[in-house]
Amino acid sequence: MTGNAAAVDVTVFDSRKNEGRIANKRGTKKLYFDFFYHGSRIEKSTGLNDDPANRTKAEGMLEKILQMKQDGTLEFSKLFPGASEEEKEFHTQLEKGEYSPTPKVVTFGAYTKKWYETIWVNYPVATKQKDFKSVIDYWLVPFFGSKTFHHITGVTMQEFVATLKHKEGKKAGQPLARSTMVNILQIFKSVWDDAVIQHRWLIFDPLMGMKKHLPKKGKKKVEVFRFQEWETLLASMDEFYRPVTKLMVLTGLMASEIAALKASHIRDGYLYIEESIVRNVAKDELKNSYRERRIPVTQAIGEILDHATKAANGNHLFIMENGKTFSAELFQRRVWTKAMKASNIPYRKPYTTRHTFAAWALTLGIDPNRLVAHMGHASKQMIYEVYGKYTEGQEKDRQAIQEYFGNDFT
Repeated sequence: MTGNAAAVDVTVFDSRKNEGRIANKRGTKKLYFDFFYHGSRIEKSTGLNDDPANRTKAEGMLEKILQMKQDGTLEFSKLFPGASEEEKEFHTQLEKGEYSPTPKVVTFGAYTKKWYETIWVNYPVATKQKDFKSVIDYWLVPFFGSKTFHHITGVTMQEFVATLKHKEGKKAGQPLARSTMVNILQIFKSVWDDAVIQHRWLIFDPLMGMKKHLPKKGKKKVEVFRFQEWETLLASMDEFYRPVTKLMVLTGLMASEIAALKASHIRDGYLYIEESIVRNVAKDELKNSYRERRIPVTQAIGEILDHATKAANGNHLFIMENGKTFSAELFQRRVWTKAMKASNIPYRKPYTTRHTFAAWALTLGIDPNRLVAHMGHASKQMIYEVYGKYTEGQEKDRQAIQEYFGNDFT
C-alpha cells in the first residue's frame, strides 16, 4: 500500500497537525493524498496537476477526508474506487461494512477457491462434496477460471457446452451425454447462484434459455432385467458388492441414494428416504418436489441392512471395498460396468434397477398406490405409463421374483 517514491513539497494543516498532507512525487506532476488509515499509509493520487489553484483544492479535499475519518463516516471503497480489491476489502471490513466487489473484478476461479472454504466444506453429504469438486476441478475451472462473472454470458455458456466432450478413452472427442451435460451445468448454477447471492449482484443469468442448446433427449427404451439375467449379473460381480446391488433391485433405490444411507434412516421397521437433490438446470427448483419415502424393511432387505450396519466404519451404512464411503460413480465405473461385461448381458446403467424393481413389483400384483408412495411419485400416472410397459414377459418369472423379494413383500 505504501509508495516507495520520496514525497516532497509538503503542506501540513495547523488544525490537523501530522494527520495528513498533500504531496507531489518525483517523476509525476500529480498531487497526492498522504495520510494514515487503519494503521496503513494511504498514498493516492488526487487526479490534479500540481499548481497553486489545484493545491488549494486538494487541501480542501484532504480536510474533508480527515474529517470523515474522525467522524467515522469514511468509506474507503467509495472514496478510492481504483484501489486494489485487497485494500478495499481490508478497510471496509474494519469500517464494519460489507464490501461487495463488482462482477467485473471477480473471476470464477478466485471465487471458487473461497467457495470451497466457506460453502462446499459445509456440505453434510460427503458424496455430494466429491461430485461437486470433481466437476468443478475437471470441467468448470479449466474453462471459466480466468473469466470474471461479468464476462460469463449466455454465449460463453454455449461455447462451454461445445467443449463438453470425452477427453479420453474410446469415446474421446465425442460429446458427453445430455444428462452428464445437465449435471455439469447444475453444479455451475449452484456456484453462480452462491456468488450472486453473497455479493448481491444484479446480473443476467447465463443459463437462461440454455436447454435449447443442449442435445435433444433421446427416447431410449429401458430394458429391465429378466430374473435370469439378474442372477447372471450378480454371479459375475465382485462378491463384496452383491448385497448393495441386490438392495437396489429390492428397494428401487438409486446408487446415489444408497450412498447417503445412515443407520438413523432405519426406524420402526422402515427405511426412510428423506431428501431429493435432483435440480432442474433451467430453474432453481426441485425437478421432483420433496416427498418423504418410507420403505418397509422386509426380511430380505433387513438381512442386507444388518450386515451393512455391522460392517460400517463411519456415518454411512455402505462402504467401498477399501473402507471408504460408498461412491455411486466409482461403483458404476469399477464394479457395475466390469460385471456387465463379464456377464455378456447387453449393457444397462445401474439406474435400470429402479425400473426393474417397479416392473417386478407390478408383476407380483403390488397395490399401485403403495408403489407410488414407495418410489416417491406424485400419482399413479407414472406407474402405469412408464413402468407398466416393462412387465411384458415378466409373468414367467413371477415365482422366482416372489421368492427373491420374500412373501412379506406383498
